[in-house]
Amino acid sequence: MPAAASPDPAAAAAWRRALAAWLARHKTYPETARRDGAEGTVELRFTLDRSGRVLAVAVSHGSGFAVLDEAAAALLRAALLPAPPNGAEPITVTVRIQYVLTD
Repeated sequence: MPAAASPDPAAAAAWRRALAAWLARHKTYPETARRDGAEGTVELRFTLDRSGRVLAVAVSHGSGFAVLDEAAAALLRAALLPAPPNGAEPITVTVRIQYVLTD
């Protein structure tokens, strides 16, 4: 069975931009965190299938605020993201979600 083709760099870059845009559109700042002045960056590691459905998500580095960590994980839990280029087999991706009070 032949190996899956690697996506070309332009397609991979376009997918990363589409993923970043999706995250920006769907991210919410928890009201309790906003009220308490909580800010931070959450690093998430997630696996998605070839259609863009998130299969698993985990916080790989927390923000120091459980409410932000949970909000970031909830953002991706059972989400349907832009499909990876070339119908890639399930892939694992790491992203950082920043919560800044000016958001």
